[in-house]
Amino acid sequence: MNKGTESRSRRALRRLALLTVALIVLLIFSYGWTVVGIDLDVPQEPLRQQNVGSALRELLSPNVFTQDYEITGATTPFQMGCPDGFVAPEPAISADQPYIIVTPACGSSREVVTVQGFNFYPNSISRVNWIATDGERRTREVDDSGEDNFYTRADGSFEVQIQIPQIRGTAGETHTVEAQGRFPIGLPRFSDTTAIVVEKMTETILLALIATTVSILPSAILSFFAAHNLMRSIQLPLGNLLMMVVLLPFGWLIGTALLEPIGRVLYNVGTGNLASFGGVILIGVGSVVTTQRVRRAAPPTTTSTRLRGIFASALVAVAAVAGFGLLGGLLLLVSGALQTGILVYIGNFFHSIGELIGLLLTPVAGIVGAFALSSIGSDLTRGLLKHISLPLSHALGAALGIVAGAFVMWAAAEVGVVAAWLGLFPAVVAAGLGGAMLPQVYRGLVPQPERPLRWDRILVTALSWVGAILGFIVTFQVLQVRTALVEGVPPPAIPAIQLLGLVVSEYDLRALLIGAVLGGVTAGFAGTRRSFPIGTVLYNTTRTILNSLRSIEPLIMGLVFVIWVGIGAFAGVLALALHSVASLGKLYSEQIESIDTGPIEALQSTGANRLQTIMYAVVPQIIPSYIAFTMYRWDINVRMSTIIGFVGGGGIGFLLQQQINLLRYRDAGVAVLAIAIVVSILDFASAYIRERAL
Repeated sequence: MNKGTESRSRRALRRLALLTVALIVLLIFSYGWTVVGIDLDVPQEPLRQQNVGSALRELLSPNVFTQDYEITGATTPFQMGCPDGFVAPEPAISADQPYIIVTPACGSSREVVTVQGFNFYPNSISRVNWIATDGERRTREVDDSGEDNFYTRADGSFEVQIQIPQIRGTAGETHTVEAQGRFPIGLPRFSDTTAIVVEKMTETILLALIATTVSILPSAILSFFAAHNLMRSIQLPLGNLLMMVVLLPFGWLIGTALLEPIGRVLYNVGTGNLASFGGVILIGVGSVVTTQRVRRAAPPTTTSTRLRGIFASALVAVAAVAGFGLLGGLLLLVSGALQTGILVYIGNFFHSIGELIGLLLTPVAGIVGAFALSSIGSDLTRGLLKHISLPLSHALGAALGIVAGAFVMWAAAEVGVVAAWLGLFPAVVAAGLGGAMLPQVYRGLVPQPERPLRWDRILVTALSWVGAILGFIVTFQVLQVRTALVEGVPPPAIPAIQLLGLVVSEYDLRALLIGAVLGGVTAGFAGTRRSFPIGTVLYNTTRTILNSLRSIEPLIMGLVFVIWVGIGAFAGVLALALHSVASLGKLYSEQIESIDTGPIEALQSTGANRLQTIMYAVVPQIIPSYIAFTMYRWDINVRMSTIIGFVGGGGIGFLLQQQINLLRYRDAGVAVLAIAIVVSILDFASAYIRERAL
């Protein structure tokens, strides 16, 4: 046997060995997937989704503050059973005292009656109680919403529906319906729970429970956005950024309306639908033919280059969604054939991943469509925005800023209505917009000096802080965040107007107006040519997300996932994976920040773009550290997974155990909030010290 034949034999054996190892690893992982009982049908059950939403809402509404109240109430009799000849008594209507009217005034158990109230405190939290002859008060659920509390209108009136309680042996009795409203008086103060949490914080040991395998890819991606040395130099013209923000919602609609059906057709390959196979062939042939025609188009000009770029972006978006859907369909198709013997574990694994892709197909299509349209719009307007006149630049900036600011604040308001303490999110976003507004107004009225002056920098910084504080305070008051923080109840969704076929609540409308004013003024004075530090924004946002996720105890995450997917290893996997994304993301990003800048500068000097710089100058330096951190995280997962349940170790963990066992989720949220504040302070403090030391 000559050397060439021997070399080919060794290569063939090596490939066979690698393929065997890969199949063994896949089999082990698939077996583990089946053993832990991951079932994607369970979390889709409506009752589980409702329960996990309620638990999350209370956990995100911590009982930090308390307040004194002035309580008003009114009662009216109610006849059980509606005997023959029953005549409803005339309601005791008063001009200045609270009173209620129940319609009908008699009924049987489980029937629904309407309760109307008048002369109560305006915009105050109220509830309806049912008082039987034994004197016991039974708080009733209103409007079949699962909530006991409701808000009165601005004139102090309300109208709700309740169900008559089922109480045996009450036919012919006269019960009492009671409505109670309470109005806050004085200033809020810290609750007793807050005092206990502060005392126990000194005893707290932050537990880090991590899941490694699932979190490596998202952690690695987020680490690049959380690396300050890579993101701080990224600048984007403000006009292009505003155009991208304005086009995001339209791109989402296009993605869900056009791209999602394409992906769904290819996803149906898993059902054996012949039309799906035809769709695969049609899309593939159409893409090839269209691409070839574009390549043979007219000689390259600025217009043709832009058109090819637009077509390429659209084609990439279609291909991404189609490929994603096709992958899910093929996994389902293959899983049906792997249901015999030991291959059943691989089949179950492929089936679960295929179902997961089916669940994610709509949001993925929306995201792809949003970013594709934003990219196309930015490319089309980049050249135009550079050559428009200065007055038109400011006018166009104001117009785009109004739309973009309104959209950003609307998105923040949608987050704010999820839970009480998330109501701070719109105020924080408004603070960011306000912090940029006053410096831009100042810079529009006073030209920037040729040489940097210390007093000018100090003044701009002071204006930024003043604008941020004013934006936060105004939004805090206009959106009534204080009431949500104290009561632990999200703002009510009271319809106000219809916009583009969508019902906009009063809360969202106020947020839209605030965003429109802040965005319009800021962008109007800045103009479309001003550079925007998008990299710094992405850096701060990513770091905040990582800090927030890392600060929440994995035990709390496990509790939420147990409610969602049931008791078992599946909930533990989800909890550990979510926490590991934050921890590994932080470790990875800090490693990126400490790399040698020499290779980066050398590549940039040759004209390499940002992606090429990252691939050839950054990635080779971080791979060894990434592997080390991943192995270290895996070791921690092995040790910490043995204590994923409550062990009564004292400190804030023991306090959490007591509060959760008593179903006092709002009190448990105070402990979670304390951990988040401490971890965030320590992280930013360490980053500041490290930056000063360098």
